Amino acid sequence: MKKNILIAAIALAGFAADAQQTLTIIEQDYELAKRTAAAQHKLLIIDCYTSWCLPCKLLDKMIFKNDSISAEISKDFVVLKYDAEQDTKHNLSLKHHICSYPTTVVLTAEGRVIGKMYGTGSGGALVENYNKLLQESISRNKQGAYLTGYTTAINADQYPDFYKKYVRRISDIKPGELARYWSDNKDLLSEVSFAVLFYFGRAPRHVADFFLQHKAEYEKRFGTADTRFVLHNMSAEKFSVAIEEKDEKKYEDAVAFAQQHLVSADAGELINAYRLNLFIALEKWEEATQIVAERIRLKKANEHEINNFCWNVYEKCQNKKTLSEAAQFMKAVVDANPSFATLDTYARLLAKNGKRQEAVTVMQRAIEMGKANGEQTKESEEALGKL
Repeated sequence: MKKNILIAAIALAGFAADAQQTLTIIEQDYELAKRTAAAQHKLLIIDCYTSWCLPCKLLDKMIFKNDSISAEISKDFVVLKYDAEQDTKHNLSLKHHICSYPTTVVLTAEGRVIGKMYGTGSGGALVENYNKLLQESISRNKQGAYLTGYTTAINADQYPDFYKKYVRRISDIKPGELARYWSDNKDLLSEVSFAVLFYFGRAPRHVADFFLQHKAEYEKRFGTADTRFVLHNMSAEKFSVAIEEKDEKKYEDAVAFAQQHLVSADAGELINAYRLNLFIALEKWEEATQIVAERIRLKKANEHEINNFCWNVYEKCQNKKTLSEAAQFMKAVVDANPSFATLDTYARLLAKNGKRQEAVTVMQRAIEMGKANGEQTKESEEALGKL
C-alpha cells in the first residue's frame, strides 16, 4: 500500500508529500471558495460531481483522499467540491455547460477559466491525467493565458429558458426551441451561444459551417478540449443520421468528416463505435460480434459497452452463434464485476440460449442485488415470472 502511494505521488510531478500542507476543500459555496483561493493566493479547482457518479467517487478517492497527492495539490490550489445536480444558487452548471461527470474546471480566484477536464481524461491513468491538467493550469496562469471567451461574472438571465430548464433537469427541450434560438442568434461566438452549442449540438447548417470556419477562434476563447467536444458531437450526429437511415453512403461521408476534423485517436474510436452500431442496424451480427470481441481482447471495451451490445443481441438477434457468443461476453463481465444491469442482461441471454434454469438463478441474483441497491426491478421480476 505504501509503495502504491509513493508511486502515485511520484506520478503527480514527482511530488514529495509535505505533512504540514492541508488541502482546503469547500463544499458547494462558490463565493467562499473564491475568497479562500484569493486569501491563500492560489488557483481554484471546481470538482463537479453527482452523488450517483462512480467515476466521481474514484477521482475523490485517488486524488483528494490520497494524503500525499492532496498535500501537494494544496500548495497551489483550493478545491470546491460541487454537486452539479444541486446547482440552485451559483449557476456553475449553466456557466460551464456541465453535462458529464466528473468535470474538473480550474479557475483563478477572480473566476477566469484556465483549464478543464472531462471524466478522468483521455488515455493514461487518472493520477497522471489530473497532474497534467493541474501543471498546465499553473503554467497558463503564469503566462496569463486565460480562456478569453468566458467572463468572470455569472448571470443566469442571459441564458435562454430552454437551456436553463434542461440543465437544471426541469424539463426537456421542446420541438422548435433550438431552431428558433439559432435563427434569432446574431453572435455565434458569444459565451452563451457556445454553451448552447456545446450542450445540445444539433446545429443548423449555417451554425456548423461558421463553427468550422472559425475553429481557431473558438479554441482561443473556449479551449481545445471544448472545441474538440463540439466537433466530436458534429461527427456523432452525422453517424447517427446515417445509421438511423441505414445509409452506408452517408456513413462513409461521416467517416470522412471525422477523419478531417478530429484528432486521429478520437476519429478512430468514434468510427469504430459507430461501425458497430451500423452493423447492428443492418443486422450484420457476425461483423458486429467480431468488433466487440476484438475490443474485449485489446481491453478497450468497458462493461457498459459490452452490456449495451449484448442487450441489442438479446432484443434483436436470432442468430444462435451470436447469442452464444454474447452470453459468453456477459459471463466474463458478471464473473469479474456483477451488477444488477449486467446480471439482468446475462439472465435474458441465457434464457434465449435455452438455458432456462440457469437463467432463473442469475435473474434471482440480479433482482436481489437490484433491490439491495434501491434500483427498479419490476421488469426483471416480470421476466423471471415468464421464465
